[in-house]
Amino acid sequence: MSGAPVVIKHSWQDTVTGESQYASRQLPVAIGREASKMPVQLEHLPVSHLELDHQQVSRCHALISIVNRQLYIADQSANGTFLNGRLIQQSGQALTPKDTIRIGPFKLTAVIVDKADANSTELNRDYSHMAKGELTAEPNTILGWLLGGGVLLLLGIGLWFAAQALLNQARPKPELPAESSLNTSNMELGVLDEIPTTV
Repeated sequence: MSGAPVVIKHSWQDTVTGESQYASRQLPVAIGREASKMPVQLEHLPVSHLELDHQQVSRCHALISIVNRQLYIADQSANGTFLNGRLIQQSGQALTPKDTIRIGPFKLTAVIVDKADANSTELNRDYSHMAKGELTAEPNTILGWLLGGGVLLLLGIGLWFAAQALLNQARPKPELPAESSLNTSNMELGVLDEIPTTV
């Protein structure tokens, strides 16, 4: 196993209520009835736990891991783990998003999700091994967005004022006639009035 941590989203129906259930866990994931009986580490990586409360589910029933972006599921139980209706081997079997996993009475799916996916935020904080920096970076991210938004708003206002000033300078100004030209035109009119007319 290598690379950045990967989160998978599990979905299944509650055996009592029939309601759809969802949970996101960071790989590798142990599925079983008792968290205390599930492994804590796998190949130096902390193991997330998904607990399914039913007597047909073993204390540690199955283990989901990833190799080169390919999910694998391995059976760890007495009752067996089924993939698309077929019993899987303890050594493991490749798993795709279209596959249905049956553990006891539960039918589950497991899908790799992007960290930015809104549905992947349901991490179990007790078992998740996401970096502490990622968990505490959220307030800094919000502050960064607020500061960035403020700077953009100020830039927008400044550009608006600059555009208004340029438009005012470029606008043609109406020219008022000068006094000397008004007097000249009046005198010409007066001279024409004084010319005698001959019959």
